Amino acid sequence: MPDGYTYALAEAASEYAFRLPRREQRRLAKVCRLLADTPHRLGAYSTTDEVGRVLQNLTVDDWVITFWTDHAVKEVRIVEVLQI
Repeated sequence: MPDGYTYALAEAASEYAFRLPRREQRRLAKVCRLLADTPHRLGAYSTTDEVGRVLQNLTVDDWVITFWTDHAVKEVRIVEVLQI
């Protein structure tokens, strides 16, 4: 766990993950862990949420993962996971 970062799933992301088959849940968990292990990673593009926070959007396999990194608490916050 480089830099000691963890990850957290927002409600929308966790609800999506809970509906996945077990194998896909494990695959998504690995991607989330990779994001936490590389907390300075930028997405392919950025968007802004309702409070003006810059969100990173990263395409991994058949998902678009929207996240931001809270460096103060060393946590990657995964806001949304969409299947493409």
